Parts: sequence; C-alpha cells; structure tokens
Amino acid sequence: MHRVEKKYFKNFIPKVSGIIKKDFNISSLTWFKVGGKAEIFFMPKNKEDLINFLKKIGKDTPLKILGAGSNILVRDGGIRGVTISLVKSFSNISYLNNQKVYVGAGVNCIKLSRETASKSLEGLEFLSGIPGTVGGAIKMNAGAYGYETSDVLEKIVTVDRYGEIKEYEKKDLKMSYRKNLLNKNEIIIQALFKCKKGKKHIIQNSIKDLKKRREETQPIKLKTSGSTFKNPIKIKAWKLIKQSGCSNLKKGGAEVSSLHSNFLVNKGVAKAKDVEDLGKLIISKVKKKFGIKLNWEIQIIGTKNKYRKYFND
Repeated sequence: MHRVEKKYFKNFIPKVSGIIKKDFNISSLTWFKVGGKAEIFFMPKNKEDLINFLKKIGKDTPLKILGAGSNILVRDGGIRGVTISLVKSFSNISYLNNQKVYVGAGVNCIKLSRETASKSLEGLEFLSGIPGTVGGAIKMNAGAYGYETSDVLEKIVTVDRYGEIKEYEKKDLKMSYRKNLLNKNEIIIQALFKCKKGKKHIIQNSIKDLKKRREETQPIKLKTSGSTFKNPIKIKAWKLIKQSGCSNLKKGGAEVSSLHSNFLVNKGVAKAKDVEDLGKLIISKVKKKFGIKLNWEIQIIGTKNKYRKYFND
C-alpha cells in the first residue's frame, strides 16, 4: 500500500494559482537560446502558491530554478521534473530606514542598481554589470568590477523543499568566490541589501560608465551567457584562454567571442552540445598549456538526450 501511494504522489502535479506549462520550450528564456524543453515549467503567483506547490510535489521531485536565463546552459535533452521561475512573482523592491532595501529574488540586478540609484543610494552600482536575477547573484556570489554580491548582502529568506521558510544572515552562508554554503535544496525568495546615502547624479553617472565599459568589452548584444569560466586564483580566465590559442575556436554554431575570450557565443544555429563541447575543448587546451584546470562559471543543467518523464501525462 505504501509503495502505491508513494508512486501516485511522485507523479502528481498539484493545482496552483500561478501558471504551469508542460513540455515548455525553455530555450526561449535563456541567453544562449539553445537547449531542450522543460517537462514542467511553473510560475507561482506568490509565496503562498510556491509553498503549497513544494509541499505537494514531494522532496524527491527533480527541481531547478530559472532566473533571467543568463549564466546557464540547458542541454539539448531538456530538463526533467520541474523548472520554477520566480521572475514575475518575486519582483518586489521595498526600503527600510532609507539605507537598506528588501528585494525579491526575481528582481533583475541591472534594474535594482538603477532603482537604488534613483533613490540616491550607492553601493549597488556594480550590479549593473550582472545581467541575472538577485537570487542567482546570491546563489553564486556573482561579482563585477571588483565587487561581489556578498559585499552588500545582509540576509536572505529561503523556502526549502518541504515548504518551510528560513532566514540566514550573511555570515551563515560562508560566501566566497562564486559560491556559498546554502543548501542546494533551498530556494532564495528575498534578500536584504545595505546601501548608503550618496548623490544621485554621481551614482547614475557611475552606472552609465560601467554600462559603456561593459558594451565595449563584452558581446552583450549576441547570444551569450556571461563569463564562461571562473577566474583561477591571481589570474584572469580570459588571459589563459587567449594565450592557449583559443581565441578563434569554433564548434558547430558556437564560437569564442572576438571581443572577450571568456565569452562563448551562439552564432545562430548552435546546439547546446556545441557550446558545451567548445567549453571542454578550451578546458583541455588551457590545461595542456598551463597545467591549470578551468572550472565552469555557467551552470550546465538538463540531459544530453531526451529526458525520461517524471510525471504522468
């Protein structure tokens, strides 16, 4: 009896207030514009809807969180189980004591930097160089222009696979370069950032300068996904890639950007396999030349071949 109930529960898609789509073309939401479909794509209406959903699907259900679609590569076989997007329902921004800001995990980092600048708050200008969501930036401790998310973070609110709400102070997360110790099964839904009062025109000009710098040095108008590899200690990944003779490498429809060696771009006809294979080739060449193994900064998710369905039709 127990086994029958477990199987039924495992394949059960609960009713929600938000939106559920089956066999959803997830590639349309990623910056690379490659990859297969999501078996179940869920956009919760609010926090309560998300909690209800998590409580009912069971803790063993395969689950991925999709932010802005940057810094991610979805394999051609697609994503088994559930993919959740918080972009629409967790996009709130509110202020505390004029120098702190509560932010939903789905808020775009660039939007947040501009919003706080409009309130004469400084400290988040570097986020204008991070094209992802706040949740994703915290998850990987994203950084740009000499600053990291951990520099301005105070605490986060999460929901776990059982639908339980938890809070963590920054010190609890043990954040370091491109990582933290948050349990991978916890979903970030809100964060508190600290800022300080400044002069609006100076802050906004700083953001404009950073935007110009980004446009001049990164292929942001192409189908790319941000920095491909993490920087090894004391050296930039792009230098290792360039000095290993990888500047003009191509695989299928994917190639190394001529503007920035640590960016891979989809020239329009690439498959996810092309991008991943190109990255592996770069790793191999850098290892052979310098004895240094590059580690992926972009998150690679999904299956290479069509996923085996988790839910019943």
